[in-house]
Amino acid sequence: MDHIGGLPYILPRLKEVEVFGGKLAIAMAEIRVREFGIPNRMTPVEGTLDLGPFHIQFIHSTHSVPNCFHLLIKTPAGTVYHGADYKFDLTPIDNLPPDLGAMAAAGNNGVDLMLTDCLGIEKSGFCPSERTLMGAIDNEIRNTQGKLIFTTMSSSISRFQIAIDSSVKYHRRIAIIGRSVEQNIEAAAKTGFIKIPNGVLIKPAQIADLPANQVTILISGSQGQSGSAMHRLANNEHRLANLKKGDKVIISSNAIPGTGNDADIFDLMDTLYKNSIDVVYSGTSENLHVSGHGYRGDMALLARLIRPRNIIPIGGDLRHMMLYKNLAKDLNMDAEKVFVLSEGQSIILEDHVVKEGPKFETKNIYVDGLGIGDVGTVVLRDRQVMSEDGILLTIVPIRRDNSQVGGDIEIISRGFVYQKESQDLIRDARKQVQNCLKDIKGPATDWGFLRKKIESQLEKFAFDHTQRRPLVIAILIEV
Repeated sequence: MDHIGGLPYILPRLKEVEVFGGKLAIAMAEIRVREFGIPNRMTPVEGTLDLGPFHIQFIHSTHSVPNCFHLLIKTPAGTVYHGADYKFDLTPIDNLPPDLGAMAAAGNNGVDLMLTDCLGIEKSGFCPSERTLMGAIDNEIRNTQGKLIFTTMSSSISRFQIAIDSSVKYHRRIAIIGRSVEQNIEAAAKTGFIKIPNGVLIKPAQIADLPANQVTILISGSQGQSGSAMHRLANNEHRLANLKKGDKVIISSNAIPGTGNDADIFDLMDTLYKNSIDVVYSGTSENLHVSGHGYRGDMALLARLIRPRNIIPIGGDLRHMMLYKNLAKDLNMDAEKVFVLSEGQSIILEDHVVKEGPKFETKNIYVDGLGIGDVGTVVLRDRQVMSEDGILLTIVPIRRDNSQVGGDIEIISRGFVYQKESQDLIRDARKQVQNCLKDIKGPATDWGFLRKKIESQLEKFAFDHTQRRPLVIAILIEV
């Protein structure tokens, strides 16, 4: 979903742009934009596509999601191979392995520039197949006495197929909870990439009508996100289902790299354990999760097949891109032809020659329930601070003639401490404000300096007394 989630916000700004993709990707994207009432300008493609001077060949690859493709793009300026997220899964759940022949043919015909996923570069060898998970998941479902709750990334269709097949094998009915999982399974079923026998699916409201050992729940929220279906279920806050001793939760995913979700996932597990729910995950049982991103061996194989003249590693952080450059050296490729790009850096392909172009300004676009707009790192940091430690606001009357406090100091706490039960702390905070200005002499001229001095003093005071760091705001009133 992270790859298509922005479409409802981008497409209205690109009035004439059409969207092309594989059948499953388009089916998922159509559901997403339909929610926003956006006209459908999407076309599923398999094989080839001609757009003006561009001839695009869709080359089947494998990932944690079925029906994935790499793109071979032929242009008058040169040939580009776009190797998005992939691993070489030779035994995928849908029995459709990567098209190694088409990849080799692309290499034989010459590729000027290859863009390649590099996220898994830190691991040696080849990434395991999705099929290696079948035995462990089947064993866990077979040995579950109560309800079986299965959660993974909502786009991991192959993983859900494994859970469905084993549940059917052990005579369990299946309920789906969580909008993202519902939508993705709907899209996969519509396009034939997931198969659920007739009579197996039940509505969540029917869960309570069946014996616990005859129920499997496929649910969203594998990253432990607050408010997700899995989070609410773990906290006994879900209106459609509940958990009891004897139920088991399988978490078939790890934290998404670079998101910092580890703490949320561990909190989810701890909550489940506190409620006497069995939890199995990659840390307790082997073969419950494999990455969708190829390892060092996968990347070496793609580089050998494509034999590009130039390479841009994508999809990873700087360390991943630098490690890919080292891999190129190990393969006796010209490491100077591996471009490690920073955000906003462009590349020019002209007459089959690749060179760096101008750098463009980029900025984050923040989307919330109220709309869409630019947002900086400072704004995001302030929101994070407020969500974790609250706000401490002080309103201070300042005399212009001597820069001293000229009236009652008001302290307001929201989400930091409960004011009625923290009167001593609030009183001491007022003293801190008054005392921090005593050494200032002369008329008040630099109001920014005074405000910052008060805020810094209160920040230190709050941490020293509570070990918390609220967002401190000082409002000065001239008297």
